Amino acid sequence: MTVAISLPADEEGFLDRQCPGKGCRSDFKVYADDWRDLVSDERAYCPVCRHESPSEKWATPAQVKYVEKVALSKLTRMVNQAFDRGAREFNRRPQNGFLTFSLSYKPGSRPLILPKATAELMEQKFACEKCNCRYSSIGAAFFCPACGHNSALSTFDQTIATVEKAVSCIETVRSAITAVSGRDDAENTVRLILEQSLGRLVGAFERFNEALFVTLPAAPLLKMKRGCFQRLQDGSDLWKEAIGRGFVDMLPAADWRSLLLLYQRRHVITHRDGIVDRDYVQKSGDNTYREGQRLVMQADDVNQLARLVKALGAELRKSCS
Repeated sequence: MTVAISLPADEEGFLDRQCPGKGCRSDFKVYADDWRDLVSDERAYCPVCRHESPSEKWATPAQVKYVEKVALSKLTRMVNQAFDRGAREFNRRPQNGFLTFSLSYKPGSRPLILPKATAELMEQKFACEKCNCRYSSIGAAFFCPACGHNSALSTFDQTIATVEKAVSCIETVRSAITAVSGRDDAENTVRLILEQSLGRLVGAFERFNEALFVTLPAAPLLKMKRGCFQRLQDGSDLWKEAIGRGFVDMLPAADWRSLLLLYQRRHVITHRDGIVDRDYVQKSGDNTYREGQRLVMQADDVNQLARLVKALGAELRKSCS
């Protein structure tokens, strides 16, 4: 027996998806019509890690539960109808003898199906340059779910703009959450937004560098270390070797020092849950924190990092054009 079930899209027509890759599990959305028309049955791609799996493998846990409830509801209704028909047919049969029988059936209660709760609306929306597939993501996204095209160059500026917009709404977010859930929840949410924004900017800038660097004629002749654009000095040195200018040559000295500091802070937030260690103090030269303290990010820190990577991106594009 086969039961066809349609997954509901959100109010903007996007369908929730989750990467099945064990090391990723990123959540994103794809416009429902594009998932149907542009994504092949054999292969879909994760926008974050480019994991490949058949299109049937991308349901979210909430969607799996939704499908189970809908299937059970439909099967229950079919069984109810079958028993009802059987009881009526049995009762219509002629009966002779001292005993007569009747059969009754009381349908069981059908599971209550609540509308599927969609995930938080995605903040960034993209359209693939190659196949026009429309998709969205809360965090950084670089690959088209339908064709796997690397869109890092075209989404870099959009990521910066989205982060800047999110930071500009911090006070509105703080006030709204305070009114609903209290001050503690509001402050935790604001902290997460600021800390995750640092990571988004660093990740977008890294992917931007990787995508732009491979367009250089000299790129195949240069040795690019694995993850070199995660490290500012290594990335700067590689660009200097390729085009004669590195990051350090593209920014004023004070901005370069600020960039190094913000990268160190992002590293501590990502890998040490924000707890300052001796390595951070030595590498960053930041004397405002002692070992064992936790970093506190401000909106100005995120805006500063956005300004600096935007400036570097413009210089790199100019040098590669």
